Amino acid sequence: MGTRIATNVDSLRGLRTLNKAQDLQSQTLQRLSTGTTLNTGKDNPSGLIASETLRSQVTAIEQSIKNSSRANNVIGTADAALGEVGNLLDQIRGLVQEGVNKGALSQGEIQANQSQIDAALNAINKISSNTSFAGDKLLDGSKSFTTTITNADRAKLSDVQINEALFGSASSITVDATVVTAASKGSLTYNGGNLSSATTVEFTGSKGSQVLFFGASSSLTNVRDAVNAVTDVTGVSASISTAAVAGTLTRTAGGETVTINGGGANDAIKFVAKREENDSGNAVSVSFVNSGATNARSISVTGNAIVVTLASTGGTVNATETANAIATALNANASANALVQSYSGAGVEGDGTGVLAAAAATNLTGGTNNNLVFTDARENAGASDTAISITYAASGASTALSATVNGSNITFNLATDAAGVATTTAAQLTAAITGGAGTFAAVKQLVSAANASGNDGSGVLAATAAASTSGGVNGTITFSSSSFGKSEFVDINVLTSGSSFANNVYDGSTLALRKAGTDIVARVNGQTAVGKGLKATVANQLLNASITFTEGNNVALTNAKVTITGGGSLFQIGQDVSTGGQVGVGIEGINTARLGGLQGKLFELGSGGGKSLLDVGSGVTGDKLVSIITDARDRVNNLRSRLGSLQKNVIETNISSLGVALEKISDAKSSIADTDYASETATLTKAQILNQAGISALQIANSGPQAVLSLLRG
Repeated sequence: MGTRIATNVDSLRGLRTLNKAQDLQSQTLQRLSTGTTLNTGKDNPSGLIASETLRSQVTAIEQSIKNSSRANNVIGTADAALGEVGNLLDQIRGLVQEGVNKGALSQGEIQANQSQIDAALNAINKISSNTSFAGDKLLDGSKSFTTTITNADRAKLSDVQINEALFGSASSITVDATVVTAASKGSLTYNGGNLSSATTVEFTGSKGSQVLFFGASSSLTNVRDAVNAVTDVTGVSASISTAAVAGTLTRTAGGETVTINGGGANDAIKFVAKREENDSGNAVSVSFVNSGATNARSISVTGNAIVVTLASTGGTVNATETANAIATALNANASANALVQSYSGAGVEGDGTGVLAAAAATNLTGGTNNNLVFTDARENAGASDTAISITYAASGASTALSATVNGSNITFNLATDAAGVATTTAAQLTAAITGGAGTFAAVKQLVSAANASGNDGSGVLAATAAASTSGGVNGTITFSSSSFGKSEFVDINVLTSGSSFANNVYDGSTLALRKAGTDIVARVNGQTAVGKGLKATVANQLLNASITFTEGNNVALTNAKVTITGGGSLFQIGQDVSTGGQVGVGIEGINTARLGGLQGKLFELGSGGGKSLLDVGSGVTGDKLVSIITDARDRVNNLRSRLGSLQKNVIETNISSLGVALEKISDAKSSIADTDYASETATLTKAQILNQAGISALQIANSGPQAVLSLLRG
């Protein structure tokens, strides 16, 4: 220390140090009293920015947790109400199950059950209209999304469900669905024709299985009807997809005639053609020849020409060559009789005892308008069925038209005149078959008859050999699952050993006894949707929706658009006020007018609805009532499942993750801004000591100039 007194440097230094100690003590006391180290911007400018940012985030998280809890409460309220609706549906199911047991219940008991059903239906409607949260209805449909759709697109869809949607800055959302690959049913085809032997087959589908017993004569129609009668049990239906083509036979039964008269009395012979018309290009002709020498009788047939050389002696025809004798000889000659039937005597001319004379070749003529087409009339008859054999016969004189049936062989016994010549016209035979009276009853079950093209049926028929129907084609019966999708299938198990049934069941062109369906493949807003049957579902952060196409529009490239214009419930559960922090939920109306399915709506089960217990009978079966209840229950269960999934997998996990975030972010904010009391109390002690030391030092520094006075006194 010097002897200068004008400037006391030590005092200034002590004062500065004391001020710093006092500032430190003041800051420490402020931090200890406020609990934060950031009381002014100068305390920590960068820390202040970080702290305020974190504090804002903490506020957002805390409110998001509150929002999530409230959303959870809203959905929980809806879920509880839906649970009650489910319980009521179960009660209705039990009442229906009991009510259809008509054999054990009186009409009064059934009416009592119906009254309970009516009460349960009313309760469902009350739950729908009264379930609310903070004044907002939850299940009346006001929380569902509003949509618009053109009439053309509406016809393509059987159902549209908008489960979740977030609009963001958009005023609407378009759901654009296009079928890429159509859904299919499980389907197998049988083309083996009507059954030829007794066959036992087990049919199995998604609902169960049933064993069916078919007789040896079962037609495709019989098989179809039997399978469809148990569709509710098996889930398999049958249809005749390709009708059988029946075999036919066109009988062009000649009937040409000619009568050759020897020029005397009782010597005429009538010839009637037996061959099928147009079997050759030439008409049948008959001639009698006198050789002019001595010779025995002979008959020759060349093509369609019949030549009878009469027995003669020295050029004179023998007395044995009567009309009766020649007619008998011709009928006994196989070659000649294949072409003609010969008649003489009564009904032709006299008694047929006249001797013949030579006669030039004469053609048989006529035989028109007698062609008939016979068609196999057996149900679903085709190629696999035994052909029908048809024979025209003319036997005896003055007989009536009749028919004989032996299995699949039919013989028409044509009416004849006194000479034994057939007199039945094509029209008369057709009328007899159509009428089905007497011996023709069995014929009508086998064949039908109609005039061939260009024929009017006025021509007379003639005896002909047997001929059979041909050209039949088997029909095809298709066995299909009742619904579409990979969970639907058809399984056929032939239980009869040796039956050909299994060898005629195909999947396309491949032998198969089991076939499953496929789900629809579709794009929704460019994204590949999840298919189930005819339903295509897309689920992402902005949209969760299902589009179900009708069966008729289950075709590749079919497109339909649905526009979401508003509605739904928006829950802000995240920190960010954007689509990333929001959930848009649609809660459809749950009432008796909306619950149900293809068989009808739930309200129809009420008295006067047309499908109550009192209406159960031939027109309304109990399984239809059960189907309506099942579809309604599925609708409620699906909604509960969706809302429950939202609660568990979105809201509750969001609350949990936000809680962890709140903890970590609060810790980060605390480390920046909150007072560390251990550190600050130590700093306070230090500041107090420095303050006391500074005061003492300042006193010493201020006393230094006093020593200069001693120099002045000396």
